[in-house]
Amino acid sequence: AQLTAMKARQLAVEDLQADRNLPVHLLDEMVRQLPEGVFLSTLKQQNQTILLTGVAQSQERVSELLRNLNTQSKWLTKPELVEIVAANLALSPREQRRVSNFSIRVALTRGVPGAQPAADASGIPQAKKP
Repeated sequence: AQLTAMKARQLAVEDLQADRNLPVHLLDEMVRQLPEGVFLSTLKQQNQTILLTGVAQSQERVSELLRNLNTQSKWLTKPELVEIVAANLALSPREQRRVSNFSIRVALTRGVPGAQPAADASGIPQAKKP
């Protein structure tokens, strides 16, 4: 019983260590994947799901962001467009620009992408809990 409790504590500590750098990886990945003309206004995390909201110069820029997240990102997976709405942005009292407000949901990958799951004392890889 004590051995099982120790293993459970060890797994909890390993999970905490693996998750410690997730915010750094998330922000680094956002810098790498955001195309020119796309601006984030909020970034919210709930468990392993990230909700991105922002403004883009066009719908094509939002599509480019979705493609980048789907094909180039190691830490963000399963991008899903929640909403895209055309709007007018007032640059000055006389000048307005057409923009696209968007919301995208993506999954955040835990641990090092491509790494093997940790094995317990039996040598059998253990799946991480979400």
